[in-house]
Amino acid sequence: MKLKENLQLRKVGRQYMVVDSCSGSVNLSKVFTLNETAAGLWQRMEGGECSVEELTDWMCGEYEVDRETARKDIERQLEVWKREGLVG
Repeated sequence: MKLKENLQLRKVGRQYMVVDSCSGSVNLSKVFTLNETAAGLWQRMEGGECSVEELTDWMCGEYEVDRETARKDIERQLEVWKREGLVG
């Protein structure tokens, strides 16, 4: 799984937002808000391609959650991001 190019995660106050930045400007016509956990997943994926297993390992190390629950939550989040065109 890989993030679409030109997307940037920004923290504004206590909120995390994903915005499309192209040609040095930011397109605010479609902004996605993320909670802290989703932002953590996003940050893990910023380094390049990342597998569900790698994300599951991170989530289990970061939070008190069993592998099955973590994997299901991650797969659900990635499906939302796919539908919105944020990952491929």
